[in-house]
Amino acid sequence: MPDAEGRIQRLLSLIPYVLKNQGVTVTELCGVFGVSRAQLMSDLDLIFMCGQPDYTPADLIEVEIDGDRVFIRMADYFARPMRFTAAELSGLYLACRAVVELSGPPASSALTSAMEKIAGALQSGTLNQDDISRTVDIHPPTPEHGITAELSRACEQRRVVEMEYYTYGRDDLTRRRVHPLSLEFGMGHWYLRAWDERSSEMRVFRVDRIKDLSVTADEFEPPEEEGEESPPGPYGVTTSGGIEVRLRFSSALARWAKEQPLFSQTRGEKGGLVCTLHTDNLTWLERELLKYGTEVEVLAPTELKDRLRARTRNLLSVYE
Repeated sequence: MPDAEGRIQRLLSLIPYVLKNQGVTVTELCGVFGVSRAQLMSDLDLIFMCGQPDYTPADLIEVEIDGDRVFIRMADYFARPMRFTAAELSGLYLACRAVVELSGPPASSALTSAMEKIAGALQSGTLNQDDISRTVDIHPPTPEHGITAELSRACEQRRVVEMEYYTYGRDDLTRRRVHPLSLEFGMGHWYLRAWDERSSEMRVFRVDRIKDLSVTADEFEPPEEEGEESPPGPYGVTTSGGIEVRLRFSSALARWAKEQPLFSQTRGEKGGLVCTLHTDNLTWLERELLKYGTEVEVLAPTELKDRLRARTRNLLSVYE
């Protein structure tokens, strides 16, 4: 039985080669790919059965053998070279490095592994990762980077953290002792999931709103997860929140909104996206929605609509 993986790799190389060299002979292809004539003809027969959905005859790749010459059509999506250029690899490496630099230790091991593979590919070419790294200097844009690194270590070591935290919804600055459990990224920010000694509840804190932080020597035992209700998400969003909010995002923001963990439901409508969330506090949402201007429309509740109108009038009065 022929090696399936090796055959797939050969087919993925064979199609672009013929597209670039239309009319190449069967004999030449056998020499280039190191296979017998019988194996090559079998590969060409298989290619003829491949294509794009819905896999109708109009969607399948065309293979024509005229005498001893091979032609492939209806496969333009294979025309692009399968290998990255040096510039493309450099861009990928810099993007990965930026994520690692800005996120700190929480960067996933998969991302680090990808960087190592890209670096290996660069070393075999005219560029290497050291040359690229020296050309770009990446600085964290906010103090959030250092705090995230400290919180990551506190999560790993199960150390109690003391912090001064700004609560956006109440416009309040408080001192807290928390048991950090995990760090999560969403809505463009890092969030800390932790047990709050002050409220004796699980809470989620936005990392860039931590104004002061110290990791203590006190250790804690993580709570039992089984059977416990999930902690509130950012801004106190929960599936059981007493206020249901429905928002319609424009087509320009639809893709972004669909990826946000805040929303419990999303559905396409009139070229946009209708999103639903549940919360017990509208103050944070009132402020947040002002950022998106006319790209978002409040469908419910009426209270939120009225509050946004009043806030908008107050803002406009400043410019009168």
